Amino acid sequence: MRNNSLLLVDPGFNSTAAQCHLLLKITNDSFSYAVVNQDTAEIYVIFDQQGCEDVQKELKAAFETDSHLSLNYAKIKAAVHTSNFIFIPNEWFDEDSLAVYSQYLGSDAKVYTKHNEQLGFNTVFCVNDNLKANLPEKTDLFPQSEPLIVLFNHLADESLLIDFTAVSFNVLYVKDKKVIFQNHYESENAEEFNYFLLLMIEQLGLNDGIPVYLQGIINEDDEHYNCLLKYFNQLYFFLPAGKQNSELLADMPKHYFSGLLALDLCG
Repeated sequence: MRNNSLLLVDPGFNSTAAQCHLLLKITNDSFSYAVVNQDTAEIYVIFDQQGCEDVQKELKAAFETDSHLSLNYAKIKAAVHTSNFIFIPNEWFDEDSLAVYSQYLGSDAKVYTKHNEQLGFNTVFCVNDNLKANLPEKTDLFPQSEPLIVLFNHLADESLLIDFTAVSFNVLYVKDKKVIFQNHYESENAEEFNYFLLLMIEQLGLNDGIPVYLQGIINEDDEHYNCLLKYFNQLYFFLPAGKQNSELLADMPKHYFSGLLALDLCG
């Protein structure tokens, strides 16, 4: 799927959009979406475009030409890549102080917040205004970290979760029921990935026995997988955590879409 697009459509999809959620995953170099029926948990549509040179341009074109994106869905959720975000513990968070927090975001765009009740912190973030303008008005926006964080309960007590695109990866490290680290890196080859991996191992004090869950565009024995094998001995492909059913994914590596489908678990 590197530098390629994929579109899978259930032939039984009859535009019952009023019963469906549209899930959008917009990274710095890829764009994907899924249509999921909330009554039957059936996945009707999967689209993925990797290696985008201009994600904003690709997104705009998709909403202008793709008939699946013009339907009136019950809910639209979008996880959007942004470097303008901070995590604030509940005890320090004040809803009336968004203007103060915005000083640390490095952006003049509108400030959004997402509260994580179970983990006890809030994500304060901005997204590109021009990119947001291409999305439907009722879109519920999430930072790119949210579909990883929402999988917290599905991971071992200490573990890494890594979500790959063709040329980047998003990582979450949890320990003792807490989110310890979350970040995003651009990594076009194994050498760059190895550098960032060693940096994380050193800074986080990781040992070779912790479970490492993999999702997104990674396959067994590709260069990123083999790089991970040099440092960890428990690698697992992370399958979608929801209850979605789909014949569409019967012949596909299901872990490709775990991060996208996890968006439906975000509240």
